[in-house]
Amino acid sequence: MYLLNISENILSVICWLGILQGILLAAIIYFHPKGDKSVNIFLALFILATSAVMTMPFIIRAVGWQHSFFIQSLPLAGGPLLYLYLRSFKEAITWRKVYPHFIPFVLYIFIAYWNLSVFGPKYPDAKDIPRQVLLSPSTLAIMYSRMVLQILYYFKARKVLLSYQRSIQHLFSETSRIDLHWAKFLVNGYIVLVLSFVVVSPLALRFPEHIMTFLTIILTLGTPYIYIASVKGFLQNTIWQIKPDIDKLTVQSEMNEVEELAFGAHEPLKQKKEKSILVGDKMEGIVQKIVALMEKEKLFQEPELTLQQLADKLEVPTYVVSAALNDGLEKNFYDVVNGYRVEEAKHLLVDSKNRNYTILSVGFEAGFNSKTTFNTVFKKFTGLTPTEFRDRQKQVMSHPISPVPLIAVS
Repeated sequence: MYLLNISENILSVICWLGILQGILLAAIIYFHPKGDKSVNIFLALFILATSAVMTMPFIIRAVGWQHSFFIQSLPLAGGPLLYLYLRSFKEAITWRKVYPHFIPFVLYIFIAYWNLSVFGPKYPDAKDIPRQVLLSPSTLAIMYSRMVLQILYYFKARKVLLSYQRSIQHLFSETSRIDLHWAKFLVNGYIVLVLSFVVVSPLALRFPEHIMTFLTIILTLGTPYIYIASVKGFLQNTIWQIKPDIDKLTVQSEMNEVEELAFGAHEPLKQKKEKSILVGDKMEGIVQKIVALMEKEKLFQEPELTLQQLADKLEVPTYVVSAALNDGLEKNFYDVVNGYRVEEAKHLLVDSKNRNYTILSVGFEAGFNSKTTFNTVFKKFTGLTPTEFRDRQKQVMSHPISPVPLIAVS
């Protein structure tokens, strides 16, 4: 028992450190002078909401479970805030888009008040939540429906993230700084915390006298999660910060067009698309112009090339170019441009004139803006890193009778 108390005290200290850390980091994120407050506000509130959930066992101990109705809905705040944070990278989030997601949060306060007002007077002196209360149909319904809503928002957030990551590949040829790759940790970490409650719930129902200990153990996981999420979010830029010539409304409009054209067009835009280019010779003509710009003018060597820049060159709307790429070449903008970059890099790597070129020099010459991006994209298209490709070619040249076959380009 003594060791159990020491362990619980250590966990409580870790938990409080996470809570205080979360409050401080949320403030830093929101007041960051170079950050975008329209985006950062949702991450800051998500960090605060996670920190608030971590206070639940301590508040319950302080006020008594009979009076803890006002904190019962705290777990329902994180999911909507995570979802809105990811949405804010592609569109302006207005109050009308926000408030519907917090209706369950408010309702649960009243539901929890009603439930505790029924059981509180029956067990006024009980320090721990009685097993009869935990196993009552109303308490179980509240607890498990809350978990269902949390899991639902995990899927909603995940869907928004995947949609965003697909969409930017139709608009930009370089996405390493805006792909929100780290946000997978944010979303997956959220569901790990939620599922931890799901897994531990049966233990809490079986051993109600240790429910606070179980809660503290789970919530301790929130401390490293809050720290990593805050640091990554602090460093994350938005599209309109990295590309100052693009504003948020433009991004929102282009994202909507891309999603409608590439991932299931709504009827009005579908009709617009069909009337504009998806008719035989006209589409073929645009595709040929795109190929000419890439092969003759080597437009792909522009590191920050965007769909808008390509459309301006062709003097046609962006959705027309996007549709031509999707239907004519059956590729998105990102894959088309980077496909040319990889082919150019392969040519430079095997040309004997460039034997003194460093890998980074080859990458820059081909249109990549960093060695990391060059290595990642090159391996995606060839199955090899640039260094492995060059070494493989040297082996082929030194053993012409028994060449080592290259991995096929995907």
